Amino acid sequence: MLGREHAIGHPALTDQPTGLANRLHFELVYSYLFEAGDRGVALTVMLLSVGSDHLETGDPDWLRRIGDTLQRTTRTSDLAGYLGHGRFVVLLLGTNLQGGRIAADRVQMALEPVVPSTLSIGLASYRPEMKESSELLEAADRALRAAEEAGGGIEMA
Repeated sequence: MLGREHAIGHPALTDQPTGLANRLHFELVYSYLFEAGDRGVALTVMLLSVGSDHLETGDPDWLRRIGDTLQRTTRTSDLAGYLGHGRFVVLLLGTNLQGGRIAADRVQMALEPVVPSTLSIGLASYRPEMKESSELLEAADRALRAAEEAGGGIEMA
């Protein structure tokens, strides 16, 4: 796996507006890390929604500021990526759900001055009964939707 300093910045792996991992980069790393869960490696997925209203009418540097904030707030072992439409993902390697909550609190506090709309975060951790990688992402998405329905904040699956 390429380290943050080598992979981020490579045009094939980077979302240019945010400076974060693009969808291809995320999918490559995620599929590898999900398989490691069977070997006892903790993995938590953090999905973030910053709303899409500001994306259409706001500051063109806004996405870059969010990307920079996520890079500064996450560990070098984490992978932060942009999925599009105001949705971001952070893969928290070696982190259980409780550690993911601590990371989500840190991200939420760091993004408060950057995100003008409601910030919603969903967290889910790998469980041995998950056989398909889509199950972990779906659990994180359910938690994110619950956070959005609650008007923002952090929800855990």
